[in-house]
Amino acid sequence: MAVIINKDGGGSGGSTFLGLILGAVLVVAGVVGFFMWDNYKSGGAPKAVVITSQPR
Repeated sequence: MAVIINKDGGGSGGSTFLGLILGAVLVVAGVVGFFMWDNYKSGGAPKAVVITSQPR
């Protein structure tokens, strides 16, 4: 015997939209994190150049 389940409202659109937004946030966080890690592993920002002059 088949059982039919009727859900009131059927509002799955909000959950789908929220899932897509959270998924996009996770993807962006992963990409930003990868570039931060890559920059850290490659030595970070270039070192500052200090120029000193001697009196003549």
